[in-house]
Amino acid sequence: MSTMYERMLQLPIFQGLGYEQLTEIIEKIPFSFHRYAAGETIHMAGELCDCVLFALNGIVQQETPTFGGRINIVQEFSGPHTLSFYYLFGAETRSISTLKAVDRVGIMQVEKTHFLKMLQKNSVMLVNVMNMLSTHAQKQHVAMEFTGQNDPTLRLASWLLAFTDRKALHTTIVTSCEAWQSLLRIDESSFWRCVSVLEGRGCIESSGNGILKMTDRYALRRYVGEKTLPKW
Repeated sequence: MSTMYERMLQLPIFQGLGYEQLTEIIEKIPFSFHRYAAGETIHMAGELCDCVLFALNGIVQQETPTFGGRINIVQEFSGPHTLSFYYLFGAETRSISTLKAVDRVGIMQVEKTHFLKMLQKNSVMLVNVMNMLSTHAQKQHVAMEFTGQNDPTLRLASWLLAFTDRKALHTTIVTSCEAWQSLLRIDESSFWRCVSVLEGRGCIESSGNGILKMTDRYALRRYVGEKTLPKW
């Protein structure tokens, strides 16, 4: 069984640190630890994001509405994993995601002011956070580039990659066929052709009413790569 230190060092924010550096941080920064039983809410959408939450163990479900609330992205993450991070800074500091425990979950929490002190005193952590923020911003920028593509299947595949997390154990997009048609700017028959192509490649499964489950993220990435790489 891994120790708390080992789990913390697996988190992207702490990667590159040694045990001595991590010990020094823990001794100076007041972390708090909480336990949640299966089904309990860890964080509600709309709550102020004034701290960083880390799932050290257990599985957390994250539900995030998008496209004006018409599409819900439901993902499950296994600890160690960083939660409620991207709304810590910026104009909007209330998280749009709801976090719930799928099974027994151990959460480590650090307040924003103490988190900033950690970054100020440790250049490795500062670089890690800048990397995370930059990668997150670039993902959705890439998705926006594909909104003008003539290939609706490529638009759907790119959206799925950009608005979901590669570390998720399970990802389900809960919505309607009509919402997809509006998002992709296509008719119903074109939407189902897109779904058929991605199902045929083993990327997704459809329940038949617009709800999509991602089955192979790497197959989805290969599909997008094939469609976007230059043909020499």
